[in-house]
Amino acid sequence: MVKEFLSREGHPFVVKHIEEDDAAYDELVKLGARAVPTTVIAADDAAEDVQVITGFDQARLRAALSAAGGGSSPNR
Repeated sequence: MVKEFLSREGHPFVVKHIEEDDAAYDELVKLGARAVPTTVIAADDAAEDVQVITGFDQARLRAALSAAGGGSSPNR
């Protein structure tokens, strides 16, 4: 659902498969997340301040995207 939401809203994203990629799993653990999907939202690739959202929470995703400067369609 997260991928569909981000696609529909026009936000680029990268999918990482923790079962196949040890580095992706280590990154998830470092973020303190223990479940998937986990979405990491930052203003840009160099941003140190990131928001980590576990699960599909459309309201939190919209708010984080807006805060990161990505905007979001309020009517969807």
